[in-house]
Amino acid sequence: MLKWEKLSLVLYGWNKKSLSAYDYWQFWRNTDDRDVLKFIKIFTNLEVDEIDKIKNTEINELKILLANNATKMLHGEDEAKKCEASAKETFSNNALGDTLPSVSISKKQLDEKINIVELIILSKLENSKSEARRLIKGNGVKINSQIIDDEKMIVTKKLFNNNLIKLSLGKKRHIKVKLS
Repeated sequence: MLKWEKLSLVLYGWNKKSLSAYDYWQFWRNTDDRDVLKFIKIFTNLEVDEIDKIKNTEINELKILLANNATKMLHGEDEAKKCEASAKETFSNNALGDTLPSVSISKKQLDEKINIVELIILSKLENSKSEARRLIKGNGVKINSQIIDDEKMIVTKKLFNNNLIKLSLGKKRHIKVKLS
């Protein structure tokens, strides 16, 4: 989905059930640099004079400000703060943030020898097996911050730490996989 298509979802009916607070926060955090100030003016409650004072702030700080304010409006201030903390933890420390989206797989699925491509499809980070394979070939898939380069790799119990793994596609898409 293109960024403008996602933007139209914002304009035409995103609600708390449409996306998790974390995914919503990440959408705003990943705004194109050229659009950040414009979006702060449109999608936050900040006054124009306040925006004029901060317009020369470092771009990543402005993106976080946008993400926090937009998320606060839809999901509340507590959720916005949790999302920021989770993103910092996830991206800075390669850890599992509390609000990181998650998916569960059963021990039965694991016993049936699920491979990495199938896990990516189950996680809904990708819809196509061919795209998942392309990402693996391009070193764009990680489990617990370790690059996965074998599309036939079988996901095993030993990859899980406290019944959790972090599955990452590229630099910006992460999900917790819970073993249930």
